Amino acid sequence: MIDIHAHVLPEIDDGPKSWQETMDMLFQAEDDGISEIAITHHILSNLAYEREEEILRKFKEAKERIDLEKLNVKLHLGSEIYAQADMELFHTISTYNNNKKYFLVEFPMQGIPKFVGDRFFDLILDGMVPIIAHPERNMSVIRDPERAYDFVQRGALLQMNASSIVGRHGNKVKDTATILLNSNLVHFVGSDAHNTRRRPMKLREARERVAEGWGEDRAGLLFNENPKRALAGEPITPPDPKPVEPLTRQGIPNPVSMIKRIFS
Repeated sequence: MIDIHAHVLPEIDDGPKSWQETMDMLFQAEDDGISEIAITHHILSNLAYEREEEILRKFKEAKERIDLEKLNVKLHLGSEIYAQADMELFHTISTYNNNKKYFLVEFPMQGIPKFVGDRFFDLILDGMVPIIAHPERNMSVIRDPERAYDFVQRGALLQMNASSIVGRHGNKVKDTATILLNSNLVHFVGSDAHNTRRRPMKLREARERVAEGWGEDRAGLLFNENPKRALAGEPITPPDPKPVEPLTRQGIPNPVSMIKRIFS
């Protein structure tokens, strides 16, 4: 499996605090069947690029430590960029492997900034592809999953967290994850790992759930084929999204969906 979202380098963000923790995460990844990992430290503002040299140096050291330990894990360069109207994407660490095409972007958990639609439109026209991190945890998407549909229709791709699929963030997030998967609105599944305990580097359980619920071909796309293409800067042709259908509990339709149908 290939993980395109993980916080691996020590003392860069809220991920591991030491090289020992970093190596523990990488051993955990290998044990779980993860063979390739993109390191995606937080870029919370353009000022964070001042640490680019440090990140590149630690990235090189991490690869050297992997070779020394003879781990069967390959690292790729990347970032998780906090959505900003003026976010810079020309740095070596902005896009995956500096491919000038795919970049991982994070929204505030409580909503979606108003400027995002126009900013993404301009970037997509320039040939770039935003990969939206963990939309199933965003409150705007939880309230109205069609927000995710709109972004995909415009050319963005979505990365879901493995922990959301297996229910580690509660029923609302898990239900939203299921809705997005049902609607062909998920293109990658990543660990969003920060450590080996509370936010571990694990994908296997989520992959098994996806294979059981949506088929082995779908699991292969989300955990292997699409990640491989994104890291290489190759085109990804996602399946057509389906109309968003809300989950129901005890036969009661989602009220937001009912209102939309009445007034549409």
